[in-house]
Amino acid sequence: MTRFFVTLLAFFAAQPAWAQTSDYAAFGAFLEAFRKESGTPALSALIVRDGEIAWETYLGTYDDEGERPTRAETTYKIASVTKPIAATAILEESSKAGLSLNTRMDRDDEWSELCEFFVSSTPIPFMAGGKDRMGNPIAPMDCSKPTSIADMLDMRANGAEFVYNPIAFARLDRAILGGRGRALRDIVRERVVDPAGMADTALGWRDPQGGAALRHLAEPFHVIEGRAVKQVLPDDDFRAAAGIIANPRAIAAFDIAFDRGDFGDVGELTRLPIGPLGDYRRGWFLEDWNGTRLMWHSGWNEKKYSALYLKVPAKRLTLIVLANTEAVWWSNSLVKAEVVQSPIAARFLETFVQ
Repeated sequence: MTRFFVTLLAFFAAQPAWAQTSDYAAFGAFLEAFRKESGTPALSALIVRDGEIAWETYLGTYDDEGERPTRAETTYKIASVTKPIAATAILEESSKAGLSLNTRMDRDDEWSELCEFFVSSTPIPFMAGGKDRMGNPIAPMDCSKPTSIADMLDMRANGAEFVYNPIAFARLDRAILGGRGRALRDIVRERVVDPAGMADTALGWRDPQGGAALRHLAEPFHVIEGRAVKQVLPDDDFRAAAGIIANPRAIAAFDIAFDRGDFGDVGELTRLPIGPLGDYRRGWFLEDWNGTRLMWHSGWNEKKYSALYLKVPAKRLTLIVLANTEAVWWSNSLVKAEVVQSPIAARFLETFVQ
């Protein structure tokens, strides 16, 4: 009998997929409870492990009548999760077509005027300075600084330390055009979307190749007193800061190609030394958690959509979560990388990494 139980225990120890199945089921149940508690109509989530989609779930319905179940092809505006994808494409354009990363942001004719306006007359903290929602001090945007494309990809428009500045980041396409570069939509599609096989991805509303993504778009909702209220579709087009419309499988295709080394050395970002507040480099927040490097980005389209894209490179593990409310966003800091403040990220790390 003793030998039997020893053999049985050894058998189960050799079946990691069984243990992972229970972990996935528990995580899926957590996400469904999160979706219901937050009043979110549609939520899609996917985990990439070792270069393959290991698990995915599509929860709820994505229309105002509650008749269309969320599916793999359901798309969302991914908001600022656009940034690492756009940044990767810009870096590819630099290495393959000679776009100079030293091109100054003031090649955009309106850059200096925009900077002075926002610094002097608006309360936006990442432009005029102040504090973020957590009370962390924020340096004002430095209008005298000769900010380059490379600086902007690292969120250094406000000075030597990173300040998450989406308005400034959104001007990258104009700086590229001012430096006689190509349209950003062409750069991102040619350098990243098509090579990675990001099927059914729209680079903004006016993308002539984005029809499938637009047909399957989850309608946006804002939860008011527990009730999901349908919102007007946002009309902003594609910029480096936001605008991509995609489903999780499309982002997973980018993630797999990124980790495969199709777009350079991902290890460089994992080896980069960072301080206790984390960092922002090349379109990614960087953070060390329990000695493990995390790369991530959040997405927030106010009262409409939210997203989380979290990578654990040492484990070859990635989480992608998209929703048609702002529930996935957690009011993250503008000067500190702290993804563990996200309840979804925290549960994922506790379940699959810790």
